[in-house]
Amino acid sequence: MSQKSVPVSVRLPVEDAEFLSRMTIDGADTPSEKLRAIVAEARRRQLGTGEFSAALRLAHDSLVPTLQIIRDNERRHGLHSELISRLGEWLPDCHAYLVAANGADTDLSAEQLLEIERGLADRVFVLIQSMLQLGVTATSPCYDPAVVADRIDPVLGLAGVISNSRPDVRRNSS
Repeated sequence: MSQKSVPVSVRLPVEDAEFLSRMTIDGADTPSEKLRAIVAEARRRQLGTGEFSAALRLAHDSLVPTLQIIRDNERRHGLHSELISRLGEWLPDCHAYLVAANGADTDLSAEQLLEIERGLADRVFVLIQSMLQLGVTATSPCYDPAVVADRIDPVLGLAGVISNSRPDVRRNSS
């Protein structure tokens, strides 16, 4: 099924036209192809907000260029940061969950709000556990081996306060 094309004329400031000409989009070389790709991306962003998988793809795609630059530079310098790797996996998931959580609804029920909160809490505590795993030893697989260890004491202090102030937590830990 072929789609009918409609010619559209657009006037751009010189800076935008230069930006468009320098812009790199896979499979789009001409200004017309680039504009079609930009419109298709905007459509995906707008229509993909109700489904987790579509929102995840969009969140992932928005981070890929930055993460790729970091990875390329890591290879060049012989470095690796597990903290950045874990955040690079966690951020798109959390973002996509929040974007897709309400679907297309703008009038959320109390139960929907509770479910969004629970889902975000699940994701936040996955991140906390992941960061704590990096703090098991004095050195972590990061650019700066002490980057986690130098920051973990206040977190452990708070965890101790919480643990000592909640009888149900103390009882379960014995």
